[in-house]
Amino acid sequence: MFKRISILFFLMTFSWGVFAATGNGTLQKVSKKYRNAKLVEMSVEKSVKSELLGKETKHEGKIFLANGKFRWENTKPEQTLLVFDGSTIWSEQTPPKEFGGPVQVAKGKVDKKTRSHILISSLLGTDLEKNFKVQKEEKAGDLVKLDVTPLYDDLTVKSMQVVINPKDSTLNEISYKDDIGNLTTLKFSDIEFKKKEKKSLFKYQPPKGAQVTDL
Repeated sequence: MFKRISILFFLMTFSWGVFAATGNGTLQKVSKKYRNAKLVEMSVEKSVKSELLGKETKHEGKIFLANGKFRWENTKPEQTLLVFDGSTIWSEQTPPKEFGGPVQVAKGKVDKKTRSHILISSLLGTDLEKNFKVQKEEKAGDLVKLDVTPLYDDLTVKSMQVVINPKDSTLNEISYKDDIGNLTTLKFSDIEFKKKEKKSLFKYQPPKGAQVTDL
């Protein structure tokens, strides 16, 4: 489960601060705009195509970014919440009403130990250039596509494509293949750059009666 959360963490913070580390001019402009905003709010549609099962699942929700912190609220098809408050990753899942049961919450600390085993250092925007490289940049109408590949074979993300809008320096889409061939695509829309940060969005307290486990 921690691997799955850390990958989501990677994809969200990728748009926040790591672009500048790649040395790519187009990405640097995107990075600067996202980093300078007090709060970034956007809608997200996530689709996962499973090579093993031969099916596709879709999820809809909202993402909030601010100063390296993030909040991801999924509303369809099920209700989930992912929050990084600057030191702890929180994952909340609400069981369907027909099944009942307590809310499931998992939490994990970001420390030097976990950084050495997963992509947390890259997620925080410090070591992306040590793990990934921009291989190709090409225009696709009004958009720009960049192919990004890992430098090491032990990374869970095996290939990645980033789609940006150079006119307003926004991130439109991220897609990646994992180590078992699944293709995950995140499409962003209704992107807003706020002038004020909402600190309450990045504070998390497990609901009463929730079952809490450590990652």
